[in-house]
Amino acid sequence: MQIEKITKPEQLVVSTSTHIAHEFLPTFIGTSFVELLEYIQKNGAELVGTPFISYLNLDESGLPKDELLEIEIGFPINKELPSTEKFQSYLLPSYQAVRTLYIGDYDDLTDSYKELIEAIKQENGIFTYRSYEYYLTDASVPLADQETMIELAFRKKRKDLFND
Repeated sequence: MQIEKITKPEQLVVSTSTHIAHEFLPTFIGTSFVELLEYIQKNGAELVGTPFISYLNLDESGLPKDELLEIEIGFPINKELPSTEKFQSYLLPSYQAVRTLYIGDYDDLTDSYKELIEAIKQENGIFTYRSYEYYLTDASVPLADQETMIELAFRKKRKDLFND
């Protein structure tokens, strides 16, 4: 698996967030993608990047901390939109991450997360418990050939926290 370290630039996004059980995730993702696209078009904005799903409540091993997943589904856009109760538009700050391209069934991503977390440790970093997944292929592609870009955000350890 090839892993690269990146600095993701800040980007304007519109998103929707929820807490959800794993079994309801595929339906929620599909519905949210359609609703977000409609909201973007209705407000005269354009997509300027790949939509993402961000997992916000991960533990130090990259697995969910509890039964309900805390997720954000977002689209990079070219202009700020009015926020509503359902959709939030904001500037996502720049962040450091390690990333890899995973090819295969989505249910088998666990090993990739483990390797990315190990890469963060090698960078003297701390996983910030937030991941981003970008689905690069659509549902018409067989599961074994699905392409997912995985990014794990991290920050550098502060040197003054070490006891020498």
